[in-house]
Amino acid sequence: MNTNDENLPVFDEARSASLRAMLVDVAEIGTTQNRRFRAAQRAWTIVPAAFLVVGVSAGTFFATQSVTDDYSVACFARAELDWRGAFPGTTGSSLIGTTDGTDGGSAPITDAVAFCSDLWAQHALDASSPNGTPPAPDTKIAPSPTPSPAL
Repeated sequence: MNTNDENLPVFDEARSASLRAMLVDVAEIGTTQNRRFRAAQRAWTIVPAAFLVVGVSAGTFFATQSVTDDYSVACFARAELDWRGAFPGTTGSSLIGTTDGTDGGSAPITDAVAFCSDLWAQHALDASSPNGTPPAPDTKIAPSPTPSPAL
């Protein structure tokens, strides 16, 4: 729409022809603008795809690494980590018992799932507790006050 306002550009035939020439330059195969446009399209496709491939490869690499410490296992009470990497639950290890009462040392844990399942069965983990373990048995919990009977 043409107006007489001096601040707005006038859309005339020359401007229309200039815009058409720019669009044709981008759309026509083989022109400089078309090559730049196609290169930008490829970059916006290839760069995220490369990041995805690198991320999946790194995740696969670290997920398939063997356990380096089989003498301790982290048993979670809930599936969460805080910002420091701490978790609600406990870290357990297995000791070799001896008949003479001496410490036989640590034993490797061959089945971590069974180890943590045993801790759950013994009620050593509590999902409702802030730190994931139940309160100590010697902890005195004050009884809630009971209302006095009405006189």
